[in-house]
Amino acid sequence: MQTERRTADEQYRLIMECRSSGLSDFQWCNEHGIKPGTFYNWVKRLRKKSCYDIPPATGRGGYKPSEQLFCTKRHHSF
Repeated sequence: MQTERRTADEQYRLIMECRSSGLSDFQWCNEHGIKPGTFYNWVKRLRKKSCYDIPPATGRGGYKPSEQLFCTKRHHSF
């Protein structure tokens, strides 16, 4: 499924809305139906053009990794 294309100005407006929301980029993207990979591509392209002043991400917000980590790789000793 192809998604709607956005102009550079629209991308910049959405990036600024995200960065001023107080949410992490990931949380904001999920709430607004934008794939995080697409969002980060916008940031990368606009920074590369140097036409827009894009602030850094606000961090991970309330993200906390799971207490338990599972290793799917088996370690063999020979």
